[in-house]
Amino acid sequence: MIYTEDFFTQNSPYPNDDLVQLVDNLTKENVNYKKVAVWMNGTPINSSNEANLIDGKIYRKKGTDYYVNTLILSGSELNAGLFGVKADGVTDDSDALQKAFDFCGKNGWKLKLPIGEIVITKNIVCAITANININRFQLIGSGVNLTFIRSIGSTGGLHFVSDGPNGSVYLTITGFTITRPDVTNASGAIGVYVKNIMELTIKDVEVFRFNIGMQIMDTCSSLFENVKTHWGDKGFYSEMVTVTPPNLLTFINCHFNSNAVKGVELYRIHNVKFDGCGFESNNGNALEASFAAANGRVGLNLINSYFEGTSNGVDVYYTLNSGGTADFIGNTFNRLTSSIYTSVFVLSNTAEKSYLNFVGNGFLNGGKFIPNGDKPAVLITGNTANIHYTDTNYYETASDELICLP
Repeated sequence: MIYTEDFFTQNSPYPNDDLVQLVDNLTKENVNYKKVAVWMNGTPINSSNEANLIDGKIYRKKGTDYYVNTLILSGSELNAGLFGVKADGVTDDSDALQKAFDFCGKNGWKLKLPIGEIVITKNIVCAITANININRFQLIGSGVNLTFIRSIGSTGGLHFVSDGPNGSVYLTITGFTITRPDVTNASGAIGVYVKNIMELTIKDVEVFRFNIGMQIMDTCSSLFENVKTHWGDKGFYSEMVTVTPPNLLTFINCHFNSNAVKGVELYRIHNVKFDGCGFESNNGNALEASFAAANGRVGLNLINSYFEGTSNGVDVYYTLNSGGTADFIGNTFNRLTSSIYTSVFVLSNTAEKSYLNFVGNGFLNGGKFIPNGDKPAVLITGNTANIHYTDTNYYETASDELICLP
């Protein structure tokens, strides 16, 4: 049995065979290394460029020969343990995880996070390279409540940023829980930050107690499925900075619960859909979005979603800055506290034609909520001269019904 560090040490007595079977010093797993002369993109490895290529974990040098972990040649995912991530709940894995992000982000590789608790004390940044051959990154956890990333410093989250033009990068993030300390209030940081990505998938991810659970900037064509951001300040935040407004964002079976400031906040959206999502016990607006027709004339599509227990705000606060359409179909709105003003509040800042379709939504008054004439279930206000709406909702009382103020 030969360990990797013994084989690759200077003046190692082991012969430079074309293929060597070793045991990794960090993971204690069997690993194979193969002698190579070219980098994964086909360019030769030599003394003039080896400093940028030989990372000491995946690509290594022994004497004058170069070796690569055969997982690269087979296209398999890389275990973060190969870069030194211990996931023991005690060791600060920040530097080791950063090394893993550096290699996999630069080379468009798949990174697997192990079962266990990965402790971080600073932001871990994945700068994803964009070119014709390398334009994607996949972060694969072992599962929610199996892979825990515990952020215990003053900052500490996972950041994914593309260096490509117009977000020409594909990013997939799946299968882990990322948490801050479980104290009364959120204590800092952004759990997951993404910027300048063309196609993004985040699935089976839980974020707990961050100032912002997820922040998605200049990103489009994105799928969020089984994502839960809760007990933070803002659960989810997205806007355009330089490249593209939040558009073609689809949320399926996501949950934004018990956030202290807002559940979800979106600016300048286009074709954003929430389908089967839950918004419960948020202190502040549960879902706040604005529409400016920045990339089309369809704004918010809210379908089969559930709102309950919002306080000190409204369930949906929707601002129209341009003409277009929005659809509210088959949603449940339960008003339980006296501090909720209305379920759906639409503010129009435009004289352009706008079409709002309210189809089959149900409104319940319960708990300590007391319905009265100035707290309708749906209120449309502002410049309403060219607002057109369809209303087939269910209301408990006549005083709840939709009001459009001139």
